[in-house]
Amino acid sequence: MKLIFLDIDGVLVTSNSLIPSDKYFGHTFDPNCVRKLIEILTATKAKIVISSSWREGRTLTQLQSIFRANGLEDCVIGVTPSFNDETIRGIEIQTYLDAFDDLEGFVIIDDEEEMGELEPFLVETDFRTGITESVKDDVINRLMMNKQ
Repeated sequence: MKLIFLDIDGVLVTSNSLIPSDKYFGHTFDPNCVRKLIEILTATKAKIVISSSWREGRTLTQLQSIFRANGLEDCVIGVTPSFNDETIRGIEIQTYLDAFDDLEGFVIIDDEEEMGELEPFLVETDFRTGITESVKDDVINRLMMNKQ
């Protein structure tokens, strides 16, 4: 299975989707980023593991519901462990990978660089734009060529 370790803020929630009057503030994804993520998932058949801070204080079921409400059906299969504020996200992702059996490839989509030894697998986004066409192309290329 191919995995995408996904941050949310700066990837799917961008400055364009933060509308103060929106009753779903904090839960509305940028529709352009959603379209590009759907294209990635369709092309690669990858599944999503949430590595975002959104996993803290929310269950997997709640996160899946948020994704469904934003047009992303049946794509989230898990969340990385959360150790503490001092632990870099790359260590949490590596812990998830260590327990995963059927890995064909993976990529990390995040707007932060702190991935430690997993930095070569990072496709970095910008908070203002999230998943752009070039990010989408990079992720698809990595997942289609990447064999772990």
